[in-house]
Amino acid sequence: MKKTLSLLLVFAMLCSFCLTALPAKAVTAKLNKTKLTLNAGASYILKVKDPSASVKWSSSKKSVASVSKKGKVTAKNAGTATITAKIKNKKLRCKVTVKQKASGKGTKANPKSAYTTTTFDYYEEGKNRGRFSIKLLSFVSGDEAAELAKNNSENLVPEKDQEYIYFKFRICYLSGSQTVNAKDIFNYYYNIYGDNSTRQMRNLDWGFFFEPIDDLGTTILSPGNKVTCGKAILVNKGYDPITFRIQTGKNSYTWFTTER
Repeated sequence: MKKTLSLLLVFAMLCSFCLTALPAKAVTAKLNKTKLTLNAGASYILKVKDPSASVKWSSSKKSVASVSKKGKVTAKNAGTATITAKIKNKKLRCKVTVKQKASGKGTKANPKSAYTTTTFDYYEEGKNRGRFSIKLLSFVSGDEAAELAKNNSENLVPEKDQEYIYFKFRICYLSGSQTVNAKDIFNYYYNIYGDNSTRQMRNLDWGFFFEPIDDLGTTILSPGNKVTCGKAILVNKGYDPITFRIQTGKNSYTWFTTER
């Protein structure tokens, strides 16, 4: 009996040693971007996909693009620069290409702030549908949008590679002669872009309610109307910063950015 107990004790000790001796799974540090294109004056936050890492940031050419201690890249002048994130003895790099922004506000390369009231003639299929003004009252994404989504239990829970983006607008129909759908003015299915206006966003789903205001997707505007409406959209992650466009000419658009 004593011999059996001794063998069991030795076996337990060996198992304990084996378990403690197993190496912990290493976390591979990665940057969320290895290539980035920005217009002069724009910014983007680089992140290391290892929350425990202590990172030292640097730029190979600060006159082109600088980087803060928290990884915020600010584009300054046309050219290229390499942003380096040093973690212990490892270096992660992101190549940043800076383009000179266009002279006129509202272009693809130099979008207007969506938080400023903008008045414009809205065109649809080459026809002037009326004069409008629009102002973005709020825009949320990521964790903040996920929290707002909890206000309605019917909203989907985003998967790990998904997120909500939520827009709230004030739209005024200043003059015209026919009714217009608010969803045509702000076309949330075709006219939202990310990655500095270069990547068209395709939403995965829409029709979610975050707060008790008019749904932009069903709002009909008549001349003289003013409405505050919102739209929540489920999208894939990785589109920041968000821009969108509104057709303000027969064959032209005015571009807006959600960055303040």
